[in-house]
Amino acid sequence: MGETLIIIQQGDPVVVEPAITFIGTGSEGDPDACRRLVFPPAISPLLAPVVYEITNLGVCMNPDRTLNFDKEPLFHPITRSVLTLGSRRDVRFEEQAEDVIVTEIWDGDDSRSPMPTSLFRLFYEYLINTPPFTTGQTDFIIWEPRDRTTRTYNVNILSLSVGGGEGEQRFDVKDLRTPGGVNNGGTIQNALDALNTLPTGLIDREIRLRMRIISEVV
Repeated sequence: MGETLIIIQQGDPVVVEPAITFIGTGSEGDPDACRRLVFPPAISPLLAPVVYEITNLGVCMNPDRTLNFDKEPLFHPITRSVLTLGSRRDVRFEEQAEDVIVTEIWDGDDSRSPMPTSLFRLFYEYLINTPPFTTGQTDFIIWEPRDRTTRTYNVNILSLSVGGGEGEQRFDVKDLRTPGGVNNGGTIQNALDALNTLPTGLIDREIRLRMRIISEVV
C-alpha cells in the first residue's frame, strides 16, 4: 500500500485590527408608522406591497415583539470555550448583518386576536411566492420596519406559523367571525375592538414571521 506525503506550509499570520462600532443611544423611526413588505416587481408585479395595517380603519398591526432587531439588525458573536491539552481557550467568531434572522411575533390566544385573517393571508401569499433562494440572487423582498428605523432591508422569508413555535411549520387558523370584540357584543378581545365589526374573521393564535436579512437597501 502506497504512502502519501502531505506537506503543510505555514502562511502569513492574519492580523485583526480592532474596531469600535457605535449604534447610538437614540431611537429612530416613527412609532406610529406601519411596517411594509414589498415584493420585487421583477419577479411579479401582481403582488402588491403588504402594509401592516387595516386600511379602511387606519389601524397599524405592527408586531408585538421583534426578535434580533432594534433600530438595526442585532447580531451576536458566536463564542465557544474549548478545553485543550494545555488549558481552556476561548474562541469568538463575528457575525454580520446578513447572518441575522429576524422574527416578528404577534401575540394571540383564546382571549386576544393578533390580526384579522385577511392580513395573515397576505403574509401567506408572500411566503408561498418568495423568490427562489439561488446563488447570485438579486431580487429580494424588501422589509420596511418604519416604526423602528428609516432604513429598509432585503430579506428572504424563511417561515410563517400560526400557533407554532420558532420556525415551526404550523397553521392553526380558526378564522373567528364573532361580531366585533368584547366591547361590541363579541367574545374575543382584539386591537380593533373599539372600531370593528370586521368583514373578515380573526386569528386567535400567536403568529410568527421569520426573515433572514440579506443586506441593507442603499
